Amino acid sequence: MRLHRCPMIQGNYFADNGDLQLHFDTLVDWDEVVSLYENGFTDAAAFDAAEPGGMQAERLSMAPHSVSEAVEYYRQILEGFGEFWGNEAAPLAQSMDQLGLKFESGKVTHPQPFVDVVKKFHETGLHPIAFLRRFGGLGVPHVLKAMAFELAYRADTSMTIAAASVNLAGILEMYASEELCEEWIPKLIEGGYVVTMGLSEPDFGSDLPSVRTKAEFVDGRWLLTGTKRFQTVASGINEIPSVLLALARTGDAGARGLSFFLVEGKDVQISGIEKKLGLKASATCEVVLEQSPGILIGEKGYGLSRYVIGMLNGARLSVASQGTGIAMAAFKEAQKYASERIQFGRPIAELPAVARMLRRMDVEIKAMRCLMVEAALSVDRYHWAELRTRFATKPGDREQKGGPGETDTRKWEKIASILTPISKYYISESCNAVVYEGLQVLGGAGYTEEYDLARLYRDARITNIYDGTTQIQVNAAIGGVVAGVSAKGHLREYIDEQFTALSSENERLTAMRQTFEDIVALYKDLPDADTKGRYAFEVVQSAARLLCSLFLEKTAGKLTGEAREERLQIAGEYQTDSEAILAGNRIKLERA
Repeated sequence: MRLHRCPMIQGNYFADNGDLQLHFDTLVDWDEVVSLYENGFTDAAAFDAAEPGGMQAERLSMAPHSVSEAVEYYRQILEGFGEFWGNEAAPLAQSMDQLGLKFESGKVTHPQPFVDVVKKFHETGLHPIAFLRRFGGLGVPHVLKAMAFELAYRADTSMTIAAASVNLAGILEMYASEELCEEWIPKLIEGGYVVTMGLSEPDFGSDLPSVRTKAEFVDGRWLLTGTKRFQTVASGINEIPSVLLALARTGDAGARGLSFFLVEGKDVQISGIEKKLGLKASATCEVVLEQSPGILIGEKGYGLSRYVIGMLNGARLSVASQGTGIAMAAFKEAQKYASERIQFGRPIAELPAVARMLRRMDVEIKAMRCLMVEAALSVDRYHWAELRTRFATKPGDREQKGGPGETDTRKWEKIASILTPISKYYISESCNAVVYEGLQVLGGAGYTEEYDLARLYRDARITNIYDGTTQIQVNAAIGGVVAGVSAKGHLREYIDEQFTALSSENERLTAMRQTFEDIVALYKDLPDADTKGRYAFEVVQSAARLLCSLFLEKTAGKLTGEAREERLQIAGEYQTDSEAILAGNRIKLERA
């Protein structure tokens, strides 16, 4: 009997995600995270001292006074994300994909239900999750943002990108003047703007040092001229306005000749939109700037070398959340179908071959989520100290209360520079593999547009391409991995810490670590840079599998009873696959 298509699974996506709840309730050390972010609860103290009814009091009204208040606030945010994206957005995902976009005479038109979702999400007040409270944001750490965006991306990538794109402007907090932040961040949040990163050009994608768009200072203002490609929602969302954060040349050739600008969408032209494999409801625009007014962000000449490079960790974390969310959607849809599809007298979920596929999807997603969380935590452990120093108003504000010192901050910045490209590469590649498996569970039905797996399959494919392809991420990680496992390297220290956190000695993990170190040694002995470039993937993949194996095992140690036994079983299955992969990579390096 043919199953009639059912809508995508609905409900609160936080409430039905047991593993994410496990991370939130048990596995994340909120005492540490809240201490790092809240800095002695200075926002709460400022709220208590503020004039009632004033702007500062309004912006700081949700600031927690304690760890327990902070955790409850974070939970409310996740429940809000889960409720909105699971019940408001998910039911529309397939129809928005099928309706797509219209482009005529330089104007992009989105389906009205798409516009409504974006507006409704803004009305919830959940959209400015990446901003400090002082500018009107929610004021939460990176690990909470990673969890929240997993929930949103599970519903639909196109709508999530549009509704949450304003958070790209979080870069202003790090690099724009305080005056520019005070003027523009509240305006972007309250005005419902969408934001795009104006980096790529028709001839230059990842080769950003060669960007040609020019910025000239004329009569007291900057004017930009050039063309940008792959600019998501640069068109705005119908009447919803847009802003570009654009890279443009203010000096000589090379990275040091580039600066960073804020350009309003009303001052650019949309010359076309891409016809894409997936994300069909997301406007990917080609943008023409002709003497378009721009506002300089930070200092001239640091647009690429400091500002764009500095925002990469956030971009990588976002794609890690996206990959985890899409994979979770594919797993849930495949699991539901397999429980309802009867063949040979029983649900196909009970057939050993299908059960194995579903189990493999589940195990892989749990490893992906561990990596997503650990990468986000590594950013939290250095980012907030930097931001506090930047906005300090008196010497005492510069001291991080209860957090790491300067040496630890540098250490975690180094660890983040390894974990974030690894998370982007590994989770996006794993996402594609999981969705592939999910479609296979549905068989012929999965190949039709009758089910959401076809859309998820198409949407997943971009995750290991944009914001730096897998090959770019491997290139970004390889130096830190190789140097990091030296005698006094930060990665070696980090791996030691993961072993210390295990509840008991694990001989399999110890042997896997030795295999990994053998792989690094073999890599270092390769004869030339080109050969090393060909085998960098095997080294970074081995690092990812070792780290995820450690993370899964470590999380089991924080559980008891049946939950602990189940987690150990999952960790063991993942380790078995990892042992095989590392053994294969060592053979490849031995024969290189």
